[in-house]
Amino acid sequence: MTNTSTSEGRAARIVASVLGTILAAGGASKLLGEPHQVAHFAAWGLPHWFLLLVGTFEIIGGALLVVPQTTPLGSLILGTIMVGALWTHVSHAEWPDTLPVLVVLAMLTFVFRRSQARVIRLLGGVGAPLAAQAGSR
Repeated sequence: MTNTSTSEGRAARIVASVLGTILAAGGASKLLGEPHQVAHFAAWGLPHWFLLLVGTFEIIGGALLVVPQTTPLGSLILGTIMVGALWTHVSHAEWPDTLPVLVVLAMLTFVFRRSQARVIRLLGGVGAPLAAQAGSR
């Protein structure tokens, strides 16, 4: 591994740990019924159960993101939530609120890309046979 790869890997671990902690805390605030969170979901016309669902998956995704072996799964879960958040802000014309969501989504994409080898290992190495099949067509 080159110094650049090592540095990027280290950066991805730091980003994953920080994002995992922040997003899990955001999920906890939803589950605890923080008034600001409740008000936003109500203003968007989303039911309370959806606030609880998002909060639960933010906590699960954040925890998975922090653990190196499950980082790819955490980034996928949280990335999906960020796509939903982006859609919500765009559909309500909350343009300034899209920027932080886009930044977090970009950071999650960076973490996912840096942990691709773990994705293949988590899937039991299925990536290599599938790639070989695609190449033989």
